[in-house]
Amino acid sequence: MSTRERTGPRTVLVIGATGRTGRQVVDGLLAAGVAVRALVRHPLTAGLPAEVTMIEGTLQDPGAVRQAATGADSAFLLWIGDDPAEIPPVIDALTSSVRHVVYLSAADLRSGLGAGSAVQPGIHAEVERVLEASPSTWTFLRGGGFAANTLEWAGQIRAGDTVSVVHPGAGRSLVDERDLGEAAVRALRDPSLVGRALSLTGPETLTQEEQIAVLGDVLDRDLTVQERDTDEARAEYATLMGVDLADRALSYWATLIEDPEPVTSGIDEILGRPPRSYQDWARLHRLDFESLTTAEVAHRYAEAFRSGRIADATRMLDPDVVRVAPLEEGGVEREVRGLAAIMENAARQTEDGDMESVEVGDPLVGDDSFAIRFTFGMRAHGTGERFRTVKLSLCAVAAGRIVREEVFYHLNPSMNP
Repeated sequence: MSTRERTGPRTVLVIGATGRTGRQVVDGLLAAGVAVRALVRHPLTAGLPAEVTMIEGTLQDPGAVRQAATGADSAFLLWIGDDPAEIPPVIDALTSSVRHVVYLSAADLRSGLGAGSAVQPGIHAEVERVLEASPSTWTFLRGGGFAANTLEWAGQIRAGDTVSVVHPGAGRSLVDERDLGEAAVRALRDPSLVGRALSLTGPETLTQEEQIAVLGDVLDRDLTVQERDTDEARAEYATLMGVDLADRALSYWATLIEDPEPVTSGIDEILGRPPRSYQDWARLHRLDFESLTTAEVAHRYAEAFRSGRIADATRMLDPDVVRVAPLEEGGVEREVRGLAAIMENAARQTEDGDMESVEVGDPLVGDDSFAIRFTFGMRAHGTGERFRTVKLSLCAVAAGRIVREEVFYHLNPSMNP
C-alpha cells in the first residue's frame, strides 16, 4: 500500500457506473457534492445524470482507462472480465492518476466469519493482488451474494407461478446494492477505511426457496419452487459465464445447502447501521417481477424516454429482445438480438453526430403490441448541421416485457440525407 498522502476526493472516476451498484455510487457521490467521471461503453445510452462527465471506452482498453482517470483523485472499480492477463495494464493505467481505489470484490464466505472473510479465489483475488502492488491506496469491499442476482427469476415469475432453481436449499446472506453503493461512497471519502478489506452481506441467511417465498409475499402470489436439473443449468450458465466459472458457481451453491453463507458485520462497521433486508430489496424491485399489461408497458416505456431515464426504459425490454430495422444498413433488413447488441447498434447509428433532443408520442396500444413514434434531434459532427429523424416502432409484448421491435423510419437516419 502506498504512503502517498490522501485527502478527500474532489473528482471520482466510476468504472461500472451503469450497473446497479455503480449507479448507486454515482448518485451518492453527486449528492455529496463530488464531481463524477464515468467510463462507459456507449455514452448515448448510459442514462447517467447530466452532471457526470462520460468518457467513452471499455475497461479492457488501458488507453481509455488512462484517459478517464486523468484528473480524478479516486476511483470506484467494478471488474468485468475473466482474463487475468488484462488486469496489470489496466490497473497501471488507472493508478497512474488516482490516489485511491475502492474495489467491489467478492467474499469467500465459507472461509471465516466476521467482516474480514477471505477474498473469493480467481479473478477477484488477482485484481486485489495487483492493486496491493500499485502506487495507489485501496479499500476492498468483498460483497457476498448480490440480491440483484435473484432478478434471473423475474422472467419465470412474470410468466407463471412456478420458479425452477438449482439447489433450492442453498442458503445465502444477500446484500442490497444500495448498501454496497453507500459503503463504496463512504470508503471513497473516509481515510480510516484505507487498507481495509471488509465482507458485506445482508442481515440474515435465506435459502433460495425462502427468497422466492419473500417474492411471493411481496407480489401477493403463491409461488411454487421446482428444483432444476443441474446439467441443464450448467449448460445455460456456461454460455453466459464460461464453463469454468459455471462449474465453480454450481459447486459453490451445492455447498451452501449444508454450510450456508454467514452474516458478516461489514455493513454495520462501515455505515453504522444494520444492512437492508431482502424483503426491503424485493419491495423496491416489485416492478421487475410483475407481469404488466401491454398498456402499462407501453406507457412506462414512453414516460421513461420522455424523462431521460434510459435505464428504466431498458427494463421494459426482454433480455433476448429482437429488433428489426430495415433502413439502418443501406436498406437491407437487419435483425439484432439481445439487449447488449441493441445498445451497441444504437451507438453505431449515432457515432457521426450528437443527439440533442428526443420527442416521444403517446403509444397506440393493442392486445399484445403497441406503436410509438420517436423524433430525434441530431447535430452532425464536423459540419454542425442539425436534422431530425423520425421513427415508428412497433413493439410486441409478452409476459410484461417488449420481446420484439420493428422500426420504420420516416426519414433516412443517415448523417447525409
